[in-house]
Amino acid sequence: MLAYYAIANAAALTLSPTEARPPRAVPVLGLTGCIALAFALPPASATSGAAVLALGAALYVLRKAVNHP
Repeated sequence: MLAYYAIANAAALTLSPTEARPPRAVPVLGLTGCIALAFALPPASATSGAAVLALGAALYVLRKAVNHP
């Protein structure tokens, strides 16, 4: 969940003022909070969460490779 919110906050940093961008401090604080909470997790939780994200990324890459040779 933290990865999802971190990505959303990082994406908000790329918005232009014409795209209803929030004040720059909002996504910066959100991203900083996500990172801080991730480092505050117990090591087992952080490791298992990272493993799930890595597995999902690997499956995504594998699926792309199989569908688009």
